[in-house]
Parts: sequence; structure tokens; C-alpha cells
Amino acid sequence: MSELDKVFSELAGKRAQQDEERRERLKLAADFLAEFYAQDIKPSQTLKTRGIEASLIDHKLILHRPQSGHYEEPLYIVVGEQGEIDVAGRSLGRYQPAEKLAKKRELIGEIISFFDL
Repeated sequence: MSELDKVFSELAGKRAQQDEERRERLKLAADFLAEFYAQDIKPSQTLKTRGIEASLIDHKLILHRPQSGHYEEPLYIVVGEQGEIDVAGRSLGRYQPAEKLAKKRELIGEIISFFDL
């Protein structure tokens, strides 16, 4: 095997490993966001009484007030390509399972702040 082939094989192996790690981070963060939606957002009476609706679509949590029309932007909470969680275009960093409660509280704080609850 030529040296070029060896180097190419090493690079291909590293790329495959990095891609697998990225997919795992993405899955962990997406699962966290889905659980957060199901356990904390969907059943929330506070959001319902204040007219805030939420939906989870393709790793995106969208919260908005339909009665405000087009004048108020919705709040987007999305999972990025590297497993990071972004709120309104600002990154909160990568999701780590050990920080689950802290990340939930951080997201709740962002929601409260965004909607002036």
C-alpha cells in the first residue's frame, strides 16, 4: 500500500469517527429537547393561560403567541449540527446529559425572559 493510500485511510477513519461522534451528540441533544417539550412545555398551564403555543418539529421547539399576530417573533429553540442548543439564534453550548437539570432551567429562564412571564 502506498503512503498516500495509508494517509487517506487514516483520514477516512478519523472522519468516520468524528461523524459518528457528531451524530451521537446530535441525537442526545434532540432527545433532550423532545423530552423537555413532552415533560415541561406541552403540559405547562402557565404557557396555556398566557396564550403561548408550542410545537416540536424536526429538532426545533417553536413557541409563539398566536393572538399577537405578525408583530411578535416566535421563540425558536433548536438543536444544531454539533449537538448544541440554540435559543433565538444564540448558542447555549453543547448538551451534556450530566447537566440536564441545569440546561432545562436555563431554557425555562430563556422562555420566561423572552415572553416576559
